[in-house]
Amino acid sequence: MKEFVFLGFGPEPTRLWCGVPLFNLSDSHELLNYCDTRDAAVLGIEGFKIVGDKRIPDLDCIADFSALAVAAGEAFPAMSRKSARDFIELISDRDTFLEFVLVRV
Repeated sequence: MKEFVFLGFGPEPTRLWCGVPLFNLSDSHELLNYCDTRDAAVLGIEGFKIVGDKRIPDLDCIADFSALAVAAGEAFPAMSRKSARDFIELISDRDTFLEFVLVRV
């Protein structure tokens, strides 16, 4: 697996935090649509709240899809994106920002 770099090529993040692209829930769907066209896989997602000048991890908003890489085999990229969409739909706080770990297999 290699890191999938999308900055400068894909959708713009909602905001950059110390160089780390963060996406709100709406922009997250755009990122996943872009990943569909590039067959990129989602290895993980971490959620954060931005309060003033602080980025606070939301421990209820962490997803690790690495186990799918072994279980799903060649279907991993598509299954990881579907799982990521399902996970995002479960997030009720619309002020959550997400950081994605994207890979190419």
